[in-house]
Amino acid sequence: MKAKVKLIITAFSLIPSIATAEGLPLKELLNVALKNNPQIQITEKDYKIARYEQKEAIGKFLPKIELQYSRIFQSDVPEINLSLPAPGLPPQQFPLIEKNYYSFKATLTQPLFTGGYLYYNYKIKSKEEKAVKFQMKAKVNEIKKIIKKDYYSLSEAKTAVDIAKSYVKAARKHLQDAEAFYKEGIVPRRDLLEAKVKYHEALEFLSKARSGYEVALEKLKTDIGVKTVKIDVKKLTYKPLKLDTEKLIETAYQNNPLIKFLKLKKEEANYGVRIAYSQFLPKVAAVIGYERTDQYPGIDKFDETFGALTINVPIFEGTQRYWRTLKAKETKQKVDLSLKEAKDKIKLGIVAAVSKIKSAESRIKTAEAMVEEAKELLKDSEERYKAQVGTSTEVCDAMAYFTKAKGMLNSAIADYNKALAELEYYTGTEIIQKQ
Repeated sequence: MKAKVKLIITAFSLIPSIATAEGLPLKELLNVALKNNPQIQITEKDYKIARYEQKEAIGKFLPKIELQYSRIFQSDVPEINLSLPAPGLPPQQFPLIEKNYYSFKATLTQPLFTGGYLYYNYKIKSKEEKAVKFQMKAKVNEIKKIIKKDYYSLSEAKTAVDIAKSYVKAARKHLQDAEAFYKEGIVPRRDLLEAKVKYHEALEFLSKARSGYEVALEKLKTDIGVKTVKIDVKKLTYKPLKLDTEKLIETAYQNNPLIKFLKLKKEEANYGVRIAYSQFLPKVAAVIGYERTDQYPGIDKFDETFGALTINVPIFEGTQRYWRTLKAKETKQKVDLSLKEAKDKIKLGIVAAVSKIKSAESRIKTAEAMVEEAKELLKDSEERYKAQVGTSTEVCDAMAYFTKAKGMLNSAIADYNKALAELEYYTGTEIIQKQ
């Protein structure tokens, strides 16, 4: 089990230093985020603690050996008066123990019966170790979802900048055409002014796009946990998916690490109730030992070996056991409710993600058609304007339509990828690889 968890933890150490990293793709960005995230580091410590507690629970089955040495100094000791049979002799006093003496004792105690406490305690710690492992995986999945969505937002923002640049380029070209025609007296001053307005509008559009890119980049760096990093931003694509919501929900109930975590916590709570009941049963232990002392007068050193079978029957502890039992039952019910709530949230998340994906796919198809139509419209409008059978307004409108259509396509593809990241988070699996 230790080796399996290392696949999650120690793999982060294989990542190149961020100081020398250049153009990191999404996969390596995810690794960097996992390596730097403090919550992952905390969960790693929790796992180590749970593993040590499990080993401690195993140790409680083993015998306990104790060595005890004491040196006693007493101000007074009990004495016995002894009358001697010889006439005329006064009674003699003899101490029962020495005033100053030492005692050495070695004992071995082996629990034989604990009412199931040791066994149930071991099962709880074992379940806790596995539960923390899935808690770590759940946190990893959550961070991956955040970084993926940040990356897709950054890619969307970068493409928006590219679209804005092409808008500026087209507006500048139209402005140059309008200026040339105006100088030749072919078009009125209104066409020139309209072209200038459109060009400055395109510059403003580019400025906003660049600002959006900077914000998206800063959010990604913040969530990764680094101040400087060069990112290899790929243009987003999409692959049509055939999604069965019911099967996805079933997959999530089987694979989502949060569900696995809560199921283990439920088993842990069941053993907790059994431990609470074990408090009412007797405890049996075997004891063997060796003792040596010089406390007896007239005997240089006295030693002995001994053995015992101890039975401890709890009778009354001030109702503590009763309240601990009720607490254990409430804890079990609390975990049951948490598991049900988690399943409901995951089901809702999957339904919402699938709905977003289908909506995005529909928008992508519509936007693709709009881009092609707007491209043809712009080409036709420019040709008509150059041939002096079209107006400057037609060209400006066509540029705006083309830019808007490309923006809609870019936004739809980004939304598709973000929804897919959410779906993979809820199901706990890679959706694209399963298609």
